[in-house]
Amino acid sequence: MTNYLSGIQLFGFRQQDLSLIRSVLSSAGLDGPGIEALDNVMPEAGLLFKNFGIYVLSVSDRIDFEHLESLAGDDGRFPIIVILHQNSTPSVIDALRAGADDVFYIESLQVESPDFINSIQLKLNRCRLLYERLVYREGLEASLEELKDDQYAAFQVQSRLLPAAQQVIHDIEYQFSITPSLIVSGDFVDVVPISDELTLFYLADVSGHGASSALVTVLLKNITSRLLRNFKRSSSYDILSPLETLTRFNTEIYALGLDKHLTIFCGLINQPENTLTYAVGGHHPMPVYKSPEKLMVLEGRGMPVGLFTDAVFVEKQIVLDKNFSLYLFSDGVLELLPQSSIIEKEKALLDWLDATNVNFSALKSHIFEGNKHLEQYPDDIAIMSVSRVIL
Repeated sequence: MTNYLSGIQLFGFRQQDLSLIRSVLSSAGLDGPGIEALDNVMPEAGLLFKNFGIYVLSVSDRIDFEHLESLAGDDGRFPIIVILHQNSTPSVIDALRAGADDVFYIESLQVESPDFINSIQLKLNRCRLLYERLVYREGLEASLEELKDDQYAAFQVQSRLLPAAQQVIHDIEYQFSITPSLIVSGDFVDVVPISDELTLFYLADVSGHGASSALVTVLLKNITSRLLRNFKRSSSYDILSPLETLTRFNTEIYALGLDKHLTIFCGLINQPENTLTYAVGGHHPMPVYKSPEKLMVLEGRGMPVGLFTDAVFVEKQIVLDKNFSLYLFSDGVLELLPQSSIIEKEKALLDWLDATNVNFSALKSHIFEGNKHLEQYPDDIAIMSVSRVIL
C-alpha cells in the first residue's frame, strides 16, 4: 500500500460504479496516480494516508457508520465522502452524524458530477492547507525549542558572569536576587573588589528584556573587567570613580549603536574613610539607605546610559553609619507591588522598610508576596542589599 502525500482512495465500489467514478474524476483532470481503489468496504488503520487525502466510501444502509469517525482524524486532514447505493434520507443523516463531510447517491452521480467534483476539489484544497499549517506549526515548535535551548545556554553564561549571590567584603555584606521575566535577564548586578580599601558595585537595568538585553549585560561585565585590569596596570583609574565608570559605559554602549540603553546605580565604598560615593544613570527607584539613626532615599540624578553621546552624570557622597543597609531595586519591583500609582508604591515600600527589622530574605518575600505563582513576571526583577551590621 502506497502512502500518498495527497490523493483520493476509493473503497468498496462495484466495478461498474468504480468505472463511473473514475470517468467523472477524469473529466475534471483528477484521475491519476494519486487515486487508488481498494476492495475493502471500510479501510483499516494501516491504510490511512500519510499526510492528507480524501476517502470516498461506498456504503449501504446496513453499514456500521461508527467506523467513519475513526477515519477523519481530529484535524480535518482526511475528509470523507460517502456515496450511497439507494436514495435514503435516514442513511444521509446517519452518514453525516458519523463524520462524513459530504454525501452523494451513486444513481445520480453522473448528473451531480459538477457538485461532486467541486466537493472533491474544495476538500483537497482544505486538507492541503491544514497539512501545511501542521507542518508550519511543527516547524515553529521545533524552532521555539531550539530558541529555548539557546536561551538556557545564554542563561548559563550570564549566571557565570554574576558575582556570588551572598558575600562579605571588608565587613560589608552584598546580597542580590535577579528574577528574569523570560529566561535570561536585562537586569544585572556586579560587585568588584578593587583593592583592600575599595569596592565598586552597581545594579543595572537594560531597556526591554530577553536575549538582546542580556547581551548588553555581558558587555557591561566586559567593560568593568577591562576597567579593573587597566587600574591594576596603572593605565586608567576610571574605576575609582562611579561617575567616570558610567561615562565609560555610556561611551562604549552608545558607540555600538545597539538601540539599547540602561539605567544604573553605581556605588564605591571606601572602607578606611567609611564613605559611599555614587553616581546615577537614570535609575529608578532610587536606593533606600537605612541605619538606626535614619531612613532616607538617596538623592541623585543622571541621564540613562547609552542613549546620548554627551550624557551627564553627577557624583555624590555620603558618610556611612556604623550599622547600615542600602537597598537597591530595578523598576520591575514596582510592577509587583499592589498599590495603584508609582508614588504610592514607593511610599509603601519605604514605610515597610521603616517599620520592619529587615533582612534580605524578608525583603524578597515581601516583594514577591501575592505574585509567587505567576507563570511570567511583567519585567525583570532585581533586588540588592549592601549592609554592615556590627553587634
